[in-house]
Amino acid sequence: KLARALEEHVREYEVVIMNPRRARQLIPAGDDGLHRVQFENGGELKAKTLILATGARWREMNVPGEQEYRGRGVAYCPHCDGPLFKGKRVAVIGGGNSGVEAAIDLAGIVAHVTLLEFGEELRADAVLQRKLNSLPNVRVLKMAQTTEVKGDGQKVTGLVYKDRNNDEMHEVELEGIFVQIGLLPN
Repeated sequence: KLARALEEHVREYEVVIMNPRRARQLIPAGDDGLHRVQFENGGELKAKTLILATGARWREMNVPGEQEYRGRGVAYCPHCDGPLFKGKRVAVIGGGNSGVEAAIDLAGIVAHVTLLEFGEELRADAVLQRKLNSLPNVRVLKMAQTTEVKGDGQKVTGLVYKDRNNDEMHEVELEGIFVQIGLLPN
């Protein structure tokens, strides 16, 4: 409904909406000062200015089980999927601002949060770290490299991580994993 309303609003202006088109080639401006975009369907668009807005996607851990349990316990958006884990145990992968904010937000919904940081220290802002450390249902594991997502064939049951200090492997039982290790441009 919101998308329809936005499109109707845009149509009130001198804007041409082209759905869906896949660009095949971008040809920089020539003598005429116009850039050209050639589409796979054979069409072409000429413009003085182009804005490339390709979007981004979540960075993945690339460990066994991640793809198998994506949407079945492995999630990338704590605001979207966090409420689905009310009263359960979850992990947040990543100790930057996004990961720590996710852990703080999730701690108010879930039973327990385990935050795993690959490095020696969290990279999040100090104010976020203070808030995180004040929460009773959060455990922070540093120098922890997630190596596997475990499941029962239907849903996530835990994860395996390597303690980078001594190479020991540990398993954490939980129901959800929120990957917060950044975005990649499309």
